[in-house]
Amino acid sequence: MSFKKILVAVDDSPATAKVFAKALELAQTDAAHLMINHCIELAASSQVTMNLADLEIQTQQAQGLLQFYYQKAKNQGVPAEFSYHTGDPGTNICDLAGTWGADLIVLGRRGLKGFAELIVGSVSNHVVHHAPCSVLVVQGK
Repeated sequence: MSFKKILVAVDDSPATAKVFAKALELAQTDAAHLMINHCIELAASSQVTMNLADLEIQTQQAQGLLQFYYQKAKNQGVPAEFSYHTGDPGTNICDLAGTWGADLIVLGRRGLKGFAELIVGSVSNHVVHHAPCSVLVVQGK
């Protein structure tokens, strides 16, 4: 199976380098186009609000992160673009995959178990069950 449009989800975790390397390898092998995506999570509780200064800082960090991975793709000759969104990461990844026409999503997994996964939620689990295309989950550890 070959892929033409690969969406890779990145964040500032140590596992992202491994996730991005896998997406880049697949994009090179299949001569695919890469969409590099990051989601800025907003507070889940209405009691905890993010002020505009915090959002601006997170937006600048997201842009720096995306630019870093975009440059890596460009240096390897892989056509790429990037985007970032605010809100729920799992939902945003699936929505972007659908509107952009991705045929593969590559993302990492934190490896949380039990109660921790219940509280934090699992982006990879959501994406696997709701994505409009194939999903490759790269184990973080």
